[in-house]
Amino acid sequence: RHEVPLGVQCVTGTAEGDAAGQNGMLCIVSSMENTVICFQVSHAFGITRSVAREKILRGLVRLDGKRVDKPSSQVDAGIQNKLELINHNTGNRDTTTWKTHDHVLFYKPRGCITAQWSNKHKTVIEVLQQTPYFKPRLRPVGRLDLDTTGLLLFTTDGELLHRLTHPDWHVPKRYDVETMHPVTEPMIARLRQGVELKDPRTGKFRLAAASDLKPISDTRMEMTIGQGMYRQIRRMFASQGTEVVELKRISMGPLELPDELRIGEAMPLSEDLVQTTYACVSL
Repeated sequence: RHEVPLGVQCVTGTAEGDAAGQNGMLCIVSSMENTVICFQVSHAFGITRSVAREKILRGLVRLDGKRVDKPSSQVDAGIQNKLELINHNTGNRDTTTWKTHDHVLFYKPRGCITAQWSNKHKTVIEVLQQTPYFKPRLRPVGRLDLDTTGLLLFTTDGELLHRLTHPDWHVPKRYDVETMHPVTEPMIARLRQGVELKDPRTGKFRLAAASDLKPISDTRMEMTIGQGMYRQIRRMFASQGTEVVELKRISMGPLELPDELRIGEAMPLSEDLVQTTYACVSL
């Protein structure tokens, strides 16, 4: 069984392959974003997109009671939709639910912390609430500290959040780094090779390395890391005797900080980027 998130309701009928009927239907009511119906069917019923496409072409999918004929059909945003999958076979019961989630890209400004609430500082949630895209169940994917700016993804999908932040998935994060003092070639070599940093959670030392480091000037560079220890980049440069004065995250996995997005603004993730982001962590 799949978890039923808040706001999703299984309505009626038997699941695909239920021995109770030849024409089993699973009906789900949910608020969907503007997206391709084939992708929705795939996620709703736990089938591949190719199988979803086949079932649509065979006339086995209904949206709000109407037959869907084109796998590329768009679902309008903000409308309550009833999605049905018809199966003419019998077999073991397979209970499935539709997981609908929101994903928002946010340009984090300096001076707010990545937390749900704080008595000392403004939080990213408070800033996001000032945009049209805030929803109560959105949670930040990873953390950017008080003085770090840049790309921060919000999602309502807990599994996606977990995988994007778990070190086992090695999701690359790229930063624009500006330092107080010039960074020399030997320093760059040591950062690429890795430096020992203490993990505050375990108290043990771990090797922290830049998977990629491209100098732009003596004091500015793009740095990519695949892990995310507390203040990792700042501590890495501190170990080389210099201080990070500006730090901005410009990408995470397949997501890039959009040029059109201004500091403190947010925008919903496009359907293509939603699919690409899920795919990068095998969801």
